[in-house]
Amino acid sequence: MKRSFWVLILLLAGGPAVSSASARTLIVHCGTLIFDTTRPPMTNADVVIVDGRVTEVGHDLKAPAGADRLDLSGETVMPGVIDAHSHMYTGPMGEGIPSVPLQVLRAAPGMTYALRSGIVAIRVLGTAGFIDVALRDAIDEGTLEGPHIIPAAHALTIPGGHGDFNPMPPEMLMTDYYTPLNGFVNSPADAEKAVHLQIKYGARVIKLLASGGVASPLDSPTAEQLSPEEMRVAVEQAHMDHIKVAAHAENTNTIHDALAAGVDSIEHGAGLDQAEADYMKAHGIFLVPTLHVVDSIVHVKPEYHYPAYMIRKGQALAKIHFPSFRLALATGVKMATGNDGFYHPGSATVLDEIVTDVKYGMTPQQALTAATRGGAELLGLPELGTIAVGKEGDLLAVQGDPLTDIGAIKHTRAVVYQGRIIVNHVTGETR
Repeated sequence: MKRSFWVLILLLAGGPAVSSASARTLIVHCGTLIFDTTRPPMTNADVVIVDGRVTEVGHDLKAPAGADRLDLSGETVMPGVIDAHSHMYTGPMGEGIPSVPLQVLRAAPGMTYALRSGIVAIRVLGTAGFIDVALRDAIDEGTLEGPHIIPAAHALTIPGGHGDFNPMPPEMLMTDYYTPLNGFVNSPADAEKAVHLQIKYGARVIKLLASGGVASPLDSPTAEQLSPEEMRVAVEQAHMDHIKVAAHAENTNTIHDALAAGVDSIEHGAGLDQAEADYMKAHGIFLVPTLHVVDSIVHVKPEYHYPAYMIRKGQALAKIHFPSFRLALATGVKMATGNDGFYHPGSATVLDEIVTDVKYGMTPQQALTAATRGGAELLGLPELGTIAVGKEGDLLAVQGDPLTDIGAIKHTRAVVYQGRIIVNHVTGETR
């Protein structure tokens, strides 16, 4: 009787559990395998991925019956990379504020482009209309192809501050726009409410705009914007919900105030001094230095179409930005890699940031570590960052050896995400 009962339950449930033989399995043969950027690579190694998880890493592994095979014997294979500071492309700069549906439609191709470039996770630090949350959900449910997204929703700012791109004249009061729901803060109480609302509607990191910035038209990177008390309250509320806080800070005073408030990362970090660098190292606080965007302004690359005010502010900021990065590097501050760019097909990516980090002083190994292990730690994604048993089956294959020539990181040959082959330029097959 008992046996008949359990047979009936299995039939109603669709039969017995799927056996390992019928699970989706991929075996990847790697010419060189950088399974962990802090350890020596392996040559002629195999990686077995079953149902999206790595189950074996080693030499001369036997492929399970029915497994798909990916021959990367001529390539260097490493963990998929992580962008710890990015934004979403919603239209040309200076266009104004497009509708939320149009922003989503413009941003979606950039997420697919990011994944196909080998970027398996992105922390989006500030959008309007909760579009980063919407795209995360669309990716998670399989509607859209893209990487893991850690969304910040609206960054916390002040009217007229770094996050204010509203072109309306003063006679248009916009009282319904300058609200905590949209990230605008005028008091500690507003900061508390703004954090609660971002989290309620899907944010999984809180972004504070402690200082002015380069891209915004109304302020200066030297300006102090959110008050120390507003930042303290915002951090307290986010941490009560086990959510990290990132602080955009581009001068010494705001870096000091953000660190005193208890943030988990400093973004950009121009103006960092030795005392604050020592504090960050001692407390395990990350720096996300975002060098590529500043470097592109210094050298005025025409393809970026920067407005004149942005070039002027960026070139002035560069005089302290690059030295601050070198100070943090020499001090041993933890770093994660962020491009601070707007992803759209053909745009610069965090791969460009990795190359630029080496240009300004990192070793290739340090740059690769910041873009894999560093990003995984900061974003709270322990299943990413290395290739090991139990980790998510995410691989980036490149032509050449990025440990000796960092430019090789931009020569993507194949991308595997959650055990699925997304890009395979080796054989010319792409999903």
